This record gives sequence, C-alpha cells and structure tokens, in this order.
Amino acid sequence: MLVVEHAIVGLFAVEIGLKLYAWRGGFFRSGWNWFDFLVVAISLVPAVGPFAVLRILRVLRILRVVTAVPQMRQIISALFKSVPGMGTVISLLLVVIYTAAIIANQLFGEDVPAYFGDLDTSLYTMFLLMTLESWPDVSDAVLEDHPLGWTFFVLYIVLTTFIMLNLVIGVIVTSMEQEVSELRWAEDQEMEEVQHEAVMSRLVELGQQVERLERMLRERDATPAVPVAREAVGAPEAVPPAERMGEGSGDTAQPPPGSPD
Repeated sequence: MLVVEHAIVGLFAVEIGLKLYAWRGGFFRSGWNWFDFLVVAISLVPAVGPFAVLRILRVLRILRVVTAVPQMRQIISALFKSVPGMGTVISLLLVVIYTAAIIANQLFGEDVPAYFGDLDTSLYTMFLLMTLESWPDVSDAVLEDHPLGWTFFVLYIVLTTFIMLNLVIGVIVTSMEQEVSELRWAEDQEMEEVQHEAVMSRLVELGQQVERLERMLRERDATPAVPVAREAVGAPEAVPPAERMGEGSGDTAQPPPGSPD
C-alpha cells in the first residue's frame, strides 16, 4: 500500500509540474488549481517532527476526485455561488428561530423548564423542533399544562421546516441551474465563434477569387486587338484587260478570210 501511495503522489506531482510548465502564471488564476497545488504540496511534506500534524491533512487527497469529475465541479461551484443567497435565507431563518425561542421561553418556561427554562435551552429546543427531532416529546410535555400549545409548534414547524429550508434548497437548485446555463452558454459561444471564423475565411476566399476575376478582365480589356491579315486564298486575281477581252469573246480571234496565213 505504501508503494501505491508513493506512486499516486508521484503522479499528482508530475501532473502539477506539467500544468505549471504549460500554463505558467495562468495556473494560479483558477481556484481549482490552487486546491490541487495545496493538496499535492501537503502530500509531499514529510510527516515527521513539527510537520506530523500534516499527516491528518493528507486525507484531503481524496478530494482531488472532485477536480477530476466535471459533474462534481459543477455541483461544488454551484454551492459556492449560492452562498450569498443562502446567507440571506439562513439569516431570516435564524431570526425566526430566535423570535420563537423568546416566545416559547415566555410562554412555557415556568411549566417546562427542561426545554424552555432559559433562552439558551429554548434556542436549542427550537433547533431540534426545526429538524423534527424529538418534537413529539417536547409537544407532549407542553400539552400537559397548555392544551393549545400545539398551535405554536405547528406554526413554527411549518414556517421553519417546510418553508425556510425549502427556500435554502431552492437557492441551491437555482445556482446549479445558472451554473449549467453558463456552461452551455460558453459552449454555444465557442461554437458560434468557430462558425463565424469559418464563414469569414470563406468570405475572404470568395473575395480573393472575385479580385482575380476582375484583374483578368482588366488585363483582357487593356490588351490591343491584333489585325488579322486577309488571306489570298480564294480571292480573285487581277486579270489584265487584254485577257479579259479574250475571255469575253469566248475564243481566240481568227484572221479574216483571204489573208495570207
């Protein structure tokens, strides 16, 4: 097991080293990279002497699974992003618990001091009631002296358990939906950017082709026309007038009769 542990720590260290070499200063811009770096650094520190307490923190190495699985990273990121909204709802819940603890202390403190004797005990009892833990025992103890005390417990449980806690769950679910929507939006933006680059490159190619065609047309229009020499083939030859007269008579002129040959 010790060999396997050293091998895994070595792989983690090599991974962090490669990330530092590849990303340089950009490595520490991500909170997840900080988390990985701290976990690996704690694993490499020798657990001897004053650093023996760090042996307990080595259990954090299992949390590196969170950084390796994208779905887990989405959940953790959504939880962190929901903290502001959860803080508001939890603050309202604490106000309700504190108010109910004061009312219960004033109403039931004298008769049921085990649950509502002072403010601290009343606060603890109200927290237990919110979690529905042992609330029948508390209500039975109160109902012995206050028959209408059930109305207080019903209203308190409905307000805290069924409304406030569901508000906390709703804030977390909303944050998770926003996280998923942001990831999808980022993927859509990357896809649109790739498509835009492809369209622009195609338009550039078409523009270059149009420029070549225009250049070819201008060169053709600027070239002077070469006169074509008329060929003598098939053209009538110039015939002397005398020959034309002979041809017009149809035969050679004969000497008149009675003239010597």
